[in-house]
Amino acid sequence: MSRQNRPPSWLEHTLQNRPGRNQTQFVTTITLIVIIGVMIGALYLIQTTTTTTTARVLSQMGDQRDRLERENERLRVEIADLESLPLRMTRAAEMGFREANPDDIQYIVVEGYRYNRPVVTATPTPTPTPVAPEYADTFEGWLQKQWDALKAQFDQWRSGD
Repeated sequence: MSRQNRPPSWLEHTLQNRPGRNQTQFVTTITLIVIIGVMIGALYLIQTTTTTTTARVLSQMGDQRDRLERENERLRVEIADLESLPLRMTRAAEMGFREANPDDIQYIVVEGYRYNRPVVTATPTPTPTPVAPEYADTFEGWLQKQWDALKAQFDQWRSGD
């Protein structure tokens, strides 16, 4: 090999087959595969953890919703009990109220008031139907008007007015 076709000495030294070079490449490749495997495993573990956590939070929220619905129903029952007529009558009696006797009722007479007058109902009046304006213009008539307007403008321009 001539001197011109030879690579520089530092490059020859670098490219030489060193003992154990294949073993180093093998170990590097195995290490890279292990690192990639660990990364994929970590990503899978992160995704699984996130999914499990989200499912647990949703389950807790569902339990809370059910608990709140039961509480709302309990409150509705309590309100219905408090609004019942026997309980109201008891509470009114405790406050000093009693049922009115016929002697306790006083009527006020208003002159000119008729309590049995007939019920006034509104009489519906028919709404007038709007009359559609007559539209007798045709395309031919519209085209004639446009042509006449154009001719008038042209005549006006030509006469210099």
